[in-house]
Amino acid sequence: MEVERKVSRRLLLRGASAAVPAILTLQSGAALARSSNLIGVNPRNGPSNGKYNCLDFNGIDRTDRPNVYDLGSPPMAHVTRIDADSRYYKQGSSSGWGHDHDSDTEVSPARMCADGGTYIRKNRWRSTQVSVSRGGLISGTAIGSFSSGINFTDV
Repeated sequence: MEVERKVSRRLLLRGASAAVPAILTLQSGAALARSSNLIGVNPRNGPSNGKYNCLDFNGIDRTDRPNVYDLGSPPMAHVTRIDADSRYYKQGSSSGWGHDHDSDTEVSPARMCADGGTYIRKNRWRSTQVSVSRGGLISGTAIGSFSSGINFTDV
């Protein structure tokens, strides 16, 4: 009878210890809904499918956590996709758009995203003026989580 009591107590303890982590991780519905609409930015994010993804900060809210933004409910945002294979330049003070190569300064996609503004995209034979809203780089994986709520502009 003593053996049965020890076995029963062990089973009880084993079952209780398995349930404790599940109980401790429960969240309120409001907290879960809020956390599901959060997205993080990182200035070191690289290109995904040949594009840098710049999340436009207009129309989304900051959170109390650094580099984390709330896309709202339902989640909605705008992302500018910056071609990783093109070269971008900030216009020099004395040049017209793309005419004076010496006064144009090459700019990284990360800098374009962080500063926003109008830039010159130079491809092999032509130059095109493009605009990027100030924002932060996000990963392709993060975009995939919100694909139905994100509008894209390619530059």
